[in-house]
Amino acid sequence: MSKFKYLVVVMLGALLTACGGGGGSGTSPVVSTTPPATTPSTPTPPTPPAPSPSDGNIVVSVPPPTYTAGSGNLLVFNAINDLRSKIGSGLLAQSALLDKSASAHWNYINQNGVFELHQETAGKPGYTGVRAQDRIAAAGYTAAVSAEAIFSTNGTDKYSTCVAEWANSVYHAALLFASTIDIGVATGNVNASADTLCVVDLATSNTQTAQLPGAGSVRAYPYANQTGVPFVFLNRTETPTPAPDLPELGTPVTVNFETKGLAISVPLAISQFSLTPASGTAVEARILVNKAGKLGPAITTNGPALTDDSQMQGFAATLVPVKRLNPNTVYTVSLIAVVDGKAINKTWSFTTAAQ
Repeated sequence: MSKFKYLVVVMLGALLTACGGGGGSGTSPVVSTTPPATTPSTPTPPTPPAPSPSDGNIVVSVPPPTYTAGSGNLLVFNAINDLRSKIGSGLLAQSALLDKSASAHWNYINQNGVFELHQETAGKPGYTGVRAQDRIAAAGYTAAVSAEAIFSTNGTDKYSTCVAEWANSVYHAALLFASTIDIGVATGNVNASADTLCVVDLATSNTQTAQLPGAGSVRAYPYANQTGVPFVFLNRTETPTPAPDLPELGTPVTVNFETKGLAISVPLAISQFSLTPASGTAVEARILVNKAGKLGPAITTNGPALTDDSQMQGFAATLVPVKRLNPNTVYTVSLIAVVDGKAINKTWSFTTAAQ
């Protein structure tokens, strides 16, 4: 079973821009029973990933979702699966029960305000459960593991901004690596305003097997040869806040070592994890890991300094540049590690977006 336990992932603030900055909203909520209809451009269905090694069980095909053509729900569903396929994490299937839990929480936020994001208060309009796992259970889904991601934006590209900001983060990026099987989506404009709210619930039921790649696989985001990658991450818009002593970070680079059958007790040591621009030297960065091994193996180092972060998922490490990256620049990631006695040596590149 995956070590991806219940994860509180939330971007605070309405009026978040496409870059991730934002502030609060003081407007009174308007009661709504269902997310309003939306009309973004029709998304392109995701391309299934190449098959994983034979001992993995990555999902490469799911039933077509029933979301309305051109809707925000469909765009978010396809965008998440498209990224997961490129990373090698496998596709997520639409779950009507998770749609129900996500929609219920969307409605709760719409009625009670954007500052009640993950926690609900009993007795308030639309209440279905205090925590995400409570609301998922109330919808009738019996989850072995579950997670939730929420983002609010007034960016012009609306729903694609939600997924892009989850990806360009430290803790929210975990949904791209989650071994979960099912997904539910609810999107729409809140409080009769231009602010778009996206709620995503992920889960694996107690009758399903977690999907993970085969032995020796390492998944990463940004992925190899990716272009248009953001060059800055406004970390103070993410809660919990990574590296809270810094005003902003460069693009976070996350690697995940978890594979099918890998025990939580395996030794995992990092010898190198660096990010270098073309014709330059490695950028100054911190490497965030959950050293304690609460959600995965204890992670040690054979070289680079590791910063302990209890919010990090197990089997994962995130390199966060302490300054924004350069625009329109090719960066190369170098990773050397030993996982369960097996050496890993991986190098790949991505290109940041233009100014």
